[in-house]
Amino acid sequence: MLQRFFKTVLLRRVFSLLVLLEIGLAYVIYTNVYYIDLATGLPILDMEVGYSAARANEVLGGYGPVERARYEIIMLADLIHPAVYSSLLGGVIWAMIGRIERQWIAIIPLFAALFDWAENAMIWRMFSEPLPVEYEVAQIGNYLSFGKHGLVTLTVVLLVWLLLRGLWRGIVR
Repeated sequence: MLQRFFKTVLLRRVFSLLVLLEIGLAYVIYTNVYYIDLATGLPILDMEVGYSAARANEVLGGYGPVERARYEIIMLADLIHPAVYSSLLGGVIWAMIGRIERQWIAIIPLFAALFDWAENAMIWRMFSEPLPVEYEVAQIGNYLSFGKHGLVTLTVVLLVWLLLRGLWRGIVR
């Protein structure tokens, strides 16, 4: 089943569509992140590797109505962003691995997306309820944030390793 999914992702039209969608989503997300940071000097919780209830209160409490509206735009874009980046990265890893018995490694970005969606749900809950943020909700978001960032880092390291391995094999042959 995963093999069929990644083969579909790697089809030229599907892959191109996913790349264009990723560029558009990244533009929407990072333009609004930049504006929020410029206006308040505060990041968004999605970008922080872990956070406490106090930090969540500080960040969310520092936003005005315009920044809150922009954060809602980010959260809407982040509904499909994990599916897009995990499909792209998983497909590339799957194609670069080559050996069928090791291609299961391509599911790492898919797990990152699951952690990302779960963290987004916790952030949405913190965002939509009046402050102060509940300690338990912030703690769950914190753990999910560490999981997401850890899996994304692992994915990037794996991609760099596969790229260097491919370059090395091309030079040696």
